[in-house]
Order: sequence, then structure tokens, then C-alpha cells
Amino acid sequence: MRKQKGNAAYIKNMNIKIVLDCIIEHEPISRSEISKRVMISKPTVSQLVNHLIVEGFVYETGMGNSTTTGGRKPVQLCFNPKTSYLIGVDIGGSKVASGITDLKGRVYSYREFATQEFLDEGLFKRLHTDIEEMLTELKLTTKNVLGIGVGVAGVTDIEKGVVINAPALAWQNCPIREKLSTYFELPIFVDNDVNISVLGEHWIGAGVDKTNIIYISIGTGIGSGIILNGNLYRGSNYSAGEFGYQVTDRQMARNFNPVVEGFGFLESMSGGISIGQQLSEKIKKQVTAKEAFEMADNGDENAQEVIQFAIENLGLGISNYISLFDPEIIILGGGISGSYPIFKDQLDEIIKKFTPRKCEVIPAKLGKEAGVIGACALLLKEYDSIYTI
Repeated sequence: MRKQKGNAAYIKNMNIKIVLDCIIEHEPISRSEISKRVMISKPTVSQLVNHLIVEGFVYETGMGNSTTTGGRKPVQLCFNPKTSYLIGVDIGGSKVASGITDLKGRVYSYREFATQEFLDEGLFKRLHTDIEEMLTELKLTTKNVLGIGVGVAGVTDIEKGVVINAPALAWQNCPIREKLSTYFELPIFVDNDVNISVLGEHWIGAGVDKTNIIYISIGTGIGSGIILNGNLYRGSNYSAGEFGYQVTDRQMARNFNPVVEGFGFLESMSGGISIGQQLSEKIKKQVTAKEAFEMADNGDENAQEVIQFAIENLGLGISNYISLFDPEIIILGGGISGSYPIFKDQLDEIIKKFTPRKCEVIPAKLGKEAGVIGACALLLKEYDSIYTI
């Protein structure tokens, strides 16, 4: 029989979810504090909390501060993040990473393999093997797992779980959810890799407690993820945040040719491939973007010229973002962000010159496990509740 809105069991479960969410957000917290925040009576809150304690979602910890009237110190409540586990997968052009976290994003196991070695055949089979090995290592089964979150370097239809276009993977309309469902009977959610990155930074990274965030990934190409008013903004065709397509130089745009098929203007000026290619042509020697930044830092004039040009265009693009969206912070991720100290001053000057107000620009906090953590953040965001009816 389906639960209707007025059904007592349904209402109880909804209230349990509300109380649990309150504990997660404000722990450690007392029963009376929960009652005030969620506007549910103290006796009902106590009843719901006891239910959560029995099921293992919540545990009691030490006493809090005394009440203003000098009464007994209230017992504090905390969330148990090991009630269930999350599987996160990050499928990129160079590597496929997977990992298992608890409900607070702590990574307990991590695996990765080279994408190109398995791209033609066997990628999802290899991914299944890695995940099964991690579950065995942690003495878990899929019964202990809430679901799977997946980030892919491409435009993704999140409703269908299909990657519409992923140039780095040579994928068109790839049914990721369907392929993974042949191996796992679990809820599976799929999104663009930069979207999961901003979700991860918002969850436990540099964007905690922020509600308006722009995450910019500067690697081979350039992409971005947008959180507005606390919610991920995907756009009407799931392609919001294609930052690499911004045009930052009117004169050069007239004869624009992308450095890589499918690249936009900005990533053809400031992306990793572009930086390496520009310097390679100047010095008649093949170098990477990482080497270009190292050379610039050591005083090489050719490298400095290339880097300054790239950062000038990047800075103009970021300035446009700040003027349009008024974010609290800009978070820089991707391989090029590792060289942030080298170009920070130049970037700050450009932003100061072309924006109506100051905006903090900071490097991403999460490291090599960022994609896995972000994919788990996607799972939690899309999943109705960690407490299931």
C-alpha cells in the first residue's frame, strides 16, 4: 500500500529525516536545540532521536554547556558517518579513479588505472574489478553501500545517465548508468566531472559554508562548475559552465582556430595544451605546460611571455564570471592550478582592474581524491536521503 501524505508512518519518516539532517548540519547538538531548530516538540524529537540511535545513525556523546538557568548539562548528539558507504568514480581522459568513502567524505580505499589502456574495451569491467577489490578489502558488501556517483569529462544528461559528448574519451551518447547497472544493483548518478568537483569542494573542501561558488578547472582544457544559492546550476542543456568557450580577445577571435578540435576560445589561449604548444613553437622544442611554468618561474623570458598571455586571457574570463554572478569565492582546480603561486599576483591585478568588487580566488583544497569525493557528493545530493523509508 502506498504511503499518503497524511499517513502517520510517512509523517514519522519525514520527521526522522528532518531531525537527522539537523544533527548532520549542526552536530554536536542537543535534543532541545534540535526541537528549536526544526520546530518539532521536544517529546517527539526525543522519540525520533532514540529511533536513530537504535538504528546506528546517531550516537550520544559528552555533555554540553549548562542551561542559562543552571540546569543539568544536555547530552550532545553526533552523526555516525559509517552507517553506510559511498562509491565514487571519476572517469577522465588520462585516468579512471574510484574510491569508497563514508557519509562524511573520508576516503577509506582508492584505486586508479590509465583510461586509454581500457578505452576501446574492458573499461567498465576493470572498474568493476577495482570496486569489488575495495569492498573486499574493507569487508563490505553492496548492502553496506548507498549507491554510486560518477563524474565524466563530458556533457552529461543526468536524467538518463548518458554522456552526450566526451571528446577526451571519444564517447558519443555513452549510457554510463546502463553499463554500470550490469555490474551493480545500486542507485547510480552521473554528471560532468567539473560539476562533481564543485560539489566536492562545497561538501568538505574550500567551499564549505559558501552558497555562491564558481569552480574553474584549468588542465588540458578549461571548464567550470557553478553553485548558486547553494544549488548546482547545470543549465537548460546540462552544459552550463563551459567556461573554455568564453571569448576574451575580439581581435584574435576574428581568425580563431582551436588548438584542439572541440576546444573553445579561452582554453585555446590558456589551457594546458595551448600553453605547452605556444612555448614549444617559440623555442623549437617540445615542452609541457608544467615545464613552461617551471621555466617561467626560473626567469625564462619566452616562458614568461607565454604564461603572461595565458593568464591575461584567463583573468579576463574570471573577471567576467565575477561581474555576472557575484560569487563568494572562485576556486581554481586542475593541473595548472598547482602553479597558482606563480601567477597569483598577475591574476589578482587583472581581476581588480576589471571587476566591480573584490572576490577571493583560492586553489582547490581536495587533492588527487577530489574526483572520487566529488562523485560521492553528487550521490548524496541526488539521493533523496541517507535515511531511507
